Amino acid sequence: MALLFFIISMILLVLYFKEHNKNKKIESDYKYINARLLDIINNSENNYILIPSDIKVVKETAKGINNLLEKFNDRQIDYNRNQKVILQIFTNISHDLRTPITVLKGYIEMLYLQSQKEDLPPAIHATIEKMQRNSQELVHSVNNLFNLAKIQSGDMVFHIQKVNLTQVCHEIILEFYTILEEEKFHVEVNIEDKPLYANVDIEAVGRILKNLIDNAIKYGNAGKFLGISLYKKDNHIYIEVEDHGAGISEKDKIHIFTRAYTADRKKGNGLGLAISQELANSMGGSISVVSIPQEKTVFTIRL
Repeated sequence: MALLFFIISMILLVLYFKEHNKNKKIESDYKYINARLLDIINNSENNYILIPSDIKVVKETAKGINNLLEKFNDRQIDYNRNQKVILQIFTNISHDLRTPITVLKGYIEMLYLQSQKEDLPPAIHATIEKMQRNSQELVHSVNNLFNLAKIQSGDMVFHIQKVNLTQVCHEIILEFYTILEEEKFHVEVNIEDKPLYANVDIEAVGRILKNLIDNAIKYGNAGKFLGISLYKKDNHIYIEVEDHGAGISEKDKIHIFTRAYTADRKKGNGLGLAISQELANSMGGSISVVSIPQEKTVFTIRL
């Protein structure tokens, strides 16, 4: 009787350790699967889970996950292909529109100049002036569409070189001198006399700054303040553009750099900030924003 009890006990003990080892192997396999999934998600890998396991439930789990990954990868490939097609169409349309709209703007400009010499009714003068402003906005919008499409399709060529950003900032501020004076803005320029250099594309930096200053004048007009700062910190060059207008709400801040998004549809098409961010990213930089509504808004370019 004692012998039988001993034999049964040993069998149960062997079965226990066997089951315990199996459970440990299952736990180890699932930890590996989880780690591989995290790698695939974090590194955007188009990969699968390969696991040398003879446990049926683990093999079935891995197979199911691989099927999902395969479907996801196929859809990602289709999405990327469609995005390229859309961008190409976008580029072609923008390019085709540029010439006729530029010609139209030229005719309107001629009409406007001629109207200044003629004794026309005030209503006609006002209409021609409105046509001129709208034609300028239209050309600006089409150029923005074209530039954004070129950047996102990878067709825009960047000429990276050592650039004196102190000089660039001063020159661009001077370009806005007339409109800032007309709009009675108080301007604060915090730029040291010594040159600060960065390896950038000078045209891209100029376009970013112009977009940000233009936005500050357009959306921050109520505060009548424009601040420009340039400084170096931790091996990076920073340019700040500040206004004291209505500001940006937390809801809008999330989408502010999204193409075609604008908090005020009456004041823009939402392309300026999207283009600025794409340009900054393409040069290895970034743009961020801090805003306290009704107090101040600061856009910071890091290069």
